[in-house]
Amino acid sequence: MKRNWLATVAGLLFLVSAIPERAAAQVSYTITDLGTLGGDNSIPYWITNTGEVVGVSDTGQFDAFGNPVDHAFRWVGGPLQDLQTLGGNDSSANGANAEGQAVGIADVTGGSTSHAVLWQGGTMADLGALNGPSGFSFAQLVNGSRQVIGASTTADGTFRGFVWDRGVMTELGTLGGANSFALGINDRGQVVGISQVNDIVDPILGFPDFHGTLWDHGEMVNLTPGAGADAFNINNKSQVVGRLLIPDSIEGGVARAYVWQEGVLTDLGVPAGDDNSQANSINDNGQIVGAAGVGFIETYAPDRALLWQNGRLFDLNTLIPGDSGYHLIVAFDINARGQIVVCAVQLSTGNIHAAILTPQPSNVSGAPVAPRTEAAVPALSESAKRLLRFAMAKRNKH
Repeated sequence: MKRNWLATVAGLLFLVSAIPERAAAQVSYTITDLGTLGGDNSIPYWITNTGEVVGVSDTGQFDAFGNPVDHAFRWVGGPLQDLQTLGGNDSSANGANAEGQAVGIADVTGGSTSHAVLWQGGTMADLGALNGPSGFSFAQLVNGSRQVIGASTTADGTFRGFVWDRGVMTELGTLGGANSFALGINDRGQVVGISQVNDIVDPILGFPDFHGTLWDHGEMVNLTPGAGADAFNINNKSQVVGRLLIPDSIEGGVARAYVWQEGVLTDLGVPAGDDNSQANSINDNGQIVGAAGVGFIETYAPDRALLWQNGRLFDLNTLIPGDSGYHLIVAFDINARGQIVVCAVQLSTGNIHAAILTPQPSNVSGAPVAPRTEAAVPALSESAKRLLRFAMAKRNKH
């Protein structure tokens, strides 16, 4: 039976807390450009508590069809390290832990498929797939206990979230629908992600919607009953962040950032002038990072990186030097030190580079988040648009 989206979501949001006050943060940040692997663009997906960064970068090379070749990278304070592939063209590093392990996805020799991989001590391990060598899989994160999570195809062609632990890949279930994806894990072994609840096509999305999902040691919890949503990350206090689908008369459907804790879903709001926000990560101090933008939930391009801290919402562009030469469009992760990894647009080229924001003591005064203006959003190069589309599709999965 189809749901009445307006009534369902309105009922859900009636239960959440009020949108936090928006004002300037009490810290400012220095910005460090991490460069690329030889191409024009790079994107950082994760920063460990020790300050190591992983992500994906153009290499400056092209395949036989003229497509750019992208490789996973690791940054530990010098030039980006190329993590290579499983013999194919492309790879991406999606997460890492403080023990020096990184995980992601890499094309196999011949390019027939791609597999979840684990990089450790200079070697790369193929984690395989639930349905054998010909299957497709990716790894999203690895925790301090060296448990890896991600998703894989199965024998019937659907996707299932998985946990890989000590060489064994274990399939996670669904909330009743066909597909699930595991997207975040904490050091307690709690996993979050998305799962379909049925096979009914949602009229907004055009496919059966996913719900934010928690897998907690054998128990499955629907974090967003009655509304489509994604759950991207969970910290060690079991706080979950993601985005919620909201019906919209102009765009059809838009995203709204949320945080979930102990059964309470809190709407984190959206800056004036934007109609989408999403929360990508949360650290153990409760600091949340993400992005905002304009357009349909599945295709909008983010245009400013956000920080939620102490109940307030900040545009990170107001907290870096005004003459930095960069505009920050997405914040992907924040570590325990408060360091944030972002996509930074080079104003001189329109390319996007992986960058780290490092907090510095300051006396930044309070001012509301400014409304979005077209003039404040720089034009991206075509190569930057391509890699950003790839990054957002990989983050949002559907």
